[in-house]
Amino acid sequence: MSNKEPNKTINWESFLSQHDMIWDQVTYKDGYYGLEERKHGLKRRYRKEWEEGAFIGNGMMGAMIYKESPQVWRWELGRNDVIAHNFLEGIDWAVPRVPIGDIIMTPSKPIIKETMRLHLWDASVTGTMETHMGHIHWRSFNHATEDVIIIEVETSHQQNSVSFGLRPEHGISPRIQYVEINPPLVSLPPKPVQYVMDDIQVSVQTFIKDEGHDTYTEEGACAIAWKEVEQSETHKILYVSVTNSRYDQSAVQEALENLKKAMLSDMHDYTTSHCDWWHDYYASSYVSFSDKKWEQFYWIQMYKLACAMKEDGVVLDSQGPWLTITPWPTTVWNLNVQLCYASLYTSNRLKLGYSLIHTLKANKEVLINNAKPMGIDDGMYVSRATNPIDLYALWPDTRELGNLTWVLHNIWRHYQVTMDKALLKDFLFPYLKANMNAYLHLMIKGEDGTYHIPDTSSPEYPSIPQVNCYPIMDCNYTLALCKWGCQTLLEINKELDLQDTLAEKWQDVLDHLTDYPINENGYMVGADVPFDVSHRHYSHLFMIYPLHLVNGNEPAEKALMEKSISHWLGFKGALQGYTYTGAANMAAYMQDGNKALEYLNGLDAYLCPNTMYAEKGPVIETPLSATESIHYMLLQSHSGRVDVFPAVPDAWEDVEFHDFRAAGAFEVSAKREKGHVDYIHIKSLAGSPLRIKPHLGRTLNYQEGKYPCSVTEIEEGVFDIQLQKGDSITLY
Repeated sequence: MSNKEPNKTINWESFLSQHDMIWDQVTYKDGYYGLEERKHGLKRRYRKEWEEGAFIGNGMMGAMIYKESPQVWRWELGRNDVIAHNFLEGIDWAVPRVPIGDIIMTPSKPIIKETMRLHLWDASVTGTMETHMGHIHWRSFNHATEDVIIIEVETSHQQNSVSFGLRPEHGISPRIQYVEINPPLVSLPPKPVQYVMDDIQVSVQTFIKDEGHDTYTEEGACAIAWKEVEQSETHKILYVSVTNSRYDQSAVQEALENLKKAMLSDMHDYTTSHCDWWHDYYASSYVSFSDKKWEQFYWIQMYKLACAMKEDGVVLDSQGPWLTITPWPTTVWNLNVQLCYASLYTSNRLKLGYSLIHTLKANKEVLINNAKPMGIDDGMYVSRATNPIDLYALWPDTRELGNLTWVLHNIWRHYQVTMDKALLKDFLFPYLKANMNAYLHLMIKGEDGTYHIPDTSSPEYPSIPQVNCYPIMDCNYTLALCKWGCQTLLEINKELDLQDTLAEKWQDVLDHLTDYPINENGYMVGADVPFDVSHRHYSHLFMIYPLHLVNGNEPAEKALMEKSISHWLGFKGALQGYTYTGAANMAAYMQDGNKALEYLNGLDAYLCPNTMYAEKGPVIETPLSATESIHYMLLQSHSGRVDVFPAVPDAWEDVEFHDFRAAGAFEVSAKREKGHVDYIHIKSLAGSPLRIKPHLGRTLNYQEGKYPCSVTEIEEGVFDIQLQKGDSITLY
């Protein structure tokens, strides 16, 4: 092997252990945020301790582990598909996620000191409690492929024990804690019931379905099964399973079977199978760089992603398996879903992305029906909020027409890094075509032959002060996504030689779609709607990022981009964490690594100590989106070109990554030492043409793989390379 090729021998355990989250002293933070007195009693907010908890999960089930009180530990249980079956109008935007319950662990003796550690490599949490009788050691993990949580406890003395208990939660919307309810609600499911079955403790929450005319019938269930097994006087294991059944009570039997299977397993083998899954997952790609703060953050998010989403699971909503008291117990489609999935493509963690694809496929008819109230029979649409299982657009109809288009942009990226033609032909093309039909139906043509799109919204921008989602003419969010959609349909139509009858219409729209509204401050929100109110969302700047419809190659265009970004960030008061991750991506796109890092550092003030995030209550997308900002500094692939190290900050002198994915289905590995690129290794997985800007300096050397390949410089620093499928090349 040449010394210019990547050495992928990594001591993963040693590397990831550097980034474990460690609590040298676990402290109780004294309860809930924002306790408020209301007419009907005291309203809680989420716990302060939640922000410092350790989290586990397997992409469907999970728990947040934190102090319940100075003497009690809490495993707050969650499961991604546990939703209410009825919709509370005026309280919820959609059928909500609902709480499940908590496992409570209480030591028999007063705690003097306690520590905790989240082990990334083995996806487990360990803790130690010190009492006057000695030590209590505990370990907990959510098995990677089984819906079972393990809590294993070993003590130094038989009297130095712990006790376990289950506290079920009533399965009702957490938003009830945030709104004034008058009169009291009657359309609530019964409270959970507890009993013993097959010598196993069981708690069952039954849900209710709205049949209309104030009539409700029981439907579906969430079950918790748990059992404590004594291994010796000083060693015990608690087994917990949470299951959900949509239409019947079968969750109970499934939970029991999960527990019985786990209890019959050898614990060493059970743990090993869990660890093996995680070790394979991490090895999908690797990155290390000089800034150890952000490097640790990056790897915690990679852990969080696999805890929160699963290949055959439901779409990741705003909570994942760590639902707590929050005003956002729902799936939000005007930013949250898209940001949750954005980093999977470059990081080569594509299996997790199929949860989004499967959810969209399962809801094809739902998405079609969502468009019908707008008078569109052959379209597709998703509103702002749904539940993560069935994507019905309920209340309110925000006319955020671009939401589904943005989601399909995620799928386009999935296609680009795989070149999976079946995904393109059988899924993306028909969905995008139907989605674009909604635009075509709404368009009007002016007397000058220019197309305009009336009555759509820029997500959550208050077009009229304090009024969100007010429909406007020629919303930039809508225009940019319409342009991208038509361009992409034409590209797919040509690539697959589909000869679609609407191709001429898509081209006509591109040729005659109105220009983006702009004024002296840059891109506007829409026609006659300037950007003049502080706003966290960058929806009016989609032509810059994520769609890359403008590139700044011309001085006037670059100046417009810079002015627009600066004007957006110049209004303070409503900016949030994802404001800064979006700005970091824009700066990286414009190849300003130092500015990108400056914006990324702006996220710090918004992060919880455990890297979670909250806006009035917890939401999950923003920390995950920051990993995409890091990707944008290291590798970009869009607009027909792969850029390696396009925007590395000066402070990041040393960077190395392996097996990142780039458009065209390339695996890219590269190393940068002391500010200079050492090598770039590219493997072609599909035999696609490669256009690359390697940022190697004036001279390009290369080492071919198995077969000769052509390397042609088409402009200064940009090269066309033709690789056969499965072959590779090393540039240096």
